[in-house]
Amino acid sequence: MKSIFISRKLNEDSVFKSRLKAAGFEVHGISLLTFSAVDFTELPPSDWIFFYSKNGVKFFFEGLKKQNIPIPELMRWGTIGKGTAAFLKQYIPQVDFIGNGNTMETAANFLKAARGLNVLFPQAEKSRRTIQRILERNIKYQDLIVYKNEPKAKVNIPDCNILVFTSPMNVNAYFKKRVLFDDQKVFAIGRTTAKALVSIGIEEFNIAEEPTEEALVQAVL
Repeated sequence: MKSIFISRKLNEDSVFKSRLKAAGFEVHGISLLTFSAVDFTELPPSDWIFFYSKNGVKFFFEGLKKQNIPIPELMRWGTIGKGTAAFLKQYIPQVDFIGNGNTMETAANFLKAARGLNVLFPQAEKSRRTIQRILERNIKYQDLIVYKNEPKAKVNIPDCNILVFTSPMNVNAYFKKRVLFDDQKVFAIGRTTAKALVSIGIEEFNIAEEPTEEALVQAVL
C-alpha cells in the first residue's frame, strides 16, 4: 500500500483523507509545527480585515473574546482563499473578498476593492506578509500578530512514498529531520511552499492548481 505524509493535522471529515483512503492510500496527517496565541489588547481601526489562514482567523477571534473586544460592525472581510473563507464564515455572516490562493492574482483582485483603504492583517509572528509587500504603495495597512508558530521539538514522522507540504515552515521542519529518498514523490500546496522546496535544493515536485485539499487530491491522483 502506498503511504502519504501531509504536513497538517487532518479532521475526520477531511476531503484529502477520505478520498485518498478510498483510493487505497494510507494517509498520515501530521503538522510539524506548534501554534500558540499572542495576546493583543486593542483592535486598530480599519476598513478591511484580511486573513491568510484558518489559524489567523481562529486566534484573532479567540483574542477578541479573551479581551472582551466586540466584533467590529460594518467591517469588510477578506481571505487568501476558499478554505480560510469557509472557516471565517463560522464567525461572521459574510466574507466580502475571497482570493484564489495565488498571492499575485489575489493581491491584484483585492486591490480593486481596497485601494487607498485601511487594511488590518491578523497574522503569525513569522508571516511572510506577501499581500502587504505587493500592495504597500496602494493601501494603508497594519499588521496584528495574533499567534506564533514554531517547529515541534519532537515529532514522529512515518516513512511515506508521497510527501505533501502545506507551508514553507513545514518544509524546513521536515528536512531538518529527514532527507529525501529517490523513490519519494513531493507535492506543494502552492508557489510559496514550492519556493521553500527549491531553496533547499529540491527541484522535482508538483504544485496543486489551487491551495485546497481537493486540488492536492487531484495532484496526487
